[in-house]
Amino acid sequence: MAITKQSMDMVIESVKDFFKNLINPNMKIEDIAEVVASRLDNVIIEHEKQGLHYSAGKFYIKYIDEKNFQLQFEMFFKDNDDKWHKLANESELRDMSLLEIGAAKTLDKLKVIEFPISAPEIKPEVIEEKTAEEKAAAEENKTVEEKFDELTGVKPEK
Repeated sequence: MAITKQSMDMVIESVKDFFKNLINPNMKIEDIAEVVASRLDNVIIEHEKQGLHYSAGKFYIKYIDEKNFQLQFEMFFKDNDDKWHKLANESELRDMSLLEIGAAKTLDKLKVIEFPISAPEIKPEVIEEKTAEEKAAAEENKTVEEKFDELTGVKPEK
């Protein structure tokens, strides 16, 4: 599948609202990481469907000041022409009071908490979707003889 400017624009547009509705009050660092991990898995899967191949990435929780923190990620993909594509996003500043007290203290002390982004395990529904696409492509490539034989059960004489 060729990567077009239009498909790349769609890919970039798909992560604009990534951090919306992510943080709930009293969250621990592990809770944030868990919620973000599942969202990032979905982003990677969607980009791979567009023909990109995930390579590496990191997710950050960053201390901004005593009142604010921020979430960020960056991921790197390669296309079929070995061209690199960086996908990155950051949240608006978030109020430290949203974090559980221990999480806020940890972030204050460390300033940046970094998590590597691993490629997701391929989910069964993704495999089924790819299989359905492959079957549809194979169906389109059948010869007239094969379609006639399949529909009628009668093999044409050669």
